[in-house]
Amino acid sequence: MKGHKERLMLFHKEHRKSLDEQSVGEAYLLLLRIGSRFFSYAREWAIFEPVYATVPDHWHRVASDLDNKAQDYDQILRTPRTIINNDGGAIYRADPVEKPAEASKQA
Repeated sequence: MKGHKERLMLFHKEHRKSLDEQSVGEAYLLLLRIGSRFFSYAREWAIFEPVYATVPDHWHRVASDLDNKAQDYDQILRTPRTIINNDGGAIYRADPVEKPAEASKQA
């Protein structure tokens, strides 16, 4: 759970590496529907791309709240994600945020 109140994972039972576009769309719609109930306590929550997946070659998506006190909050900021706002229903993409220390090393 990495310090989150709730955390969801959706995966394909056949251990597929990728899914067709329609299946991915259906998966996101399912996560949106279920996530809005599980994360009703949060103003915003997110569905994450599998950048830090521990099981390679297996299609899945993880959803969790965006608690800045969670153990993996730095990882959340480094992960592409779809953010869902429970207040107004807005949905938007967020790209990884570079840490200031990393930015200064590259300069």
